[in-house]
Amino acid sequence: MGKVYKSYTIYLLLVRNMPCTERVKVKTPSGKELELVPVKVWQLAPAGRKGVKIGLFQDPETGRFFRVKVPDEYPICG
Repeated sequence: MGKVYKSYTIYLLLVRNMPCTERVKVKTPSGKELELVPVKVWQLAPAGRKGVKIGLFQDPETGRFFRVKVPDEYPICG
């Protein structure tokens, strides 16, 4: 049982540190629609529910960070 736990922990560490590579079409705070790669994606869910995936993006014009909901198919990364 200890081996399963260790390999699962290693898997979680690898997934958490995996960089985001896929582009997502988002609307920036400045009002433009762009295809950007998120800095980080995580699952936001209340206890016992499915929840949503949130992506952290950086506006290329202003450099400010903003959060947007990403599709459920997008992998958790960052």
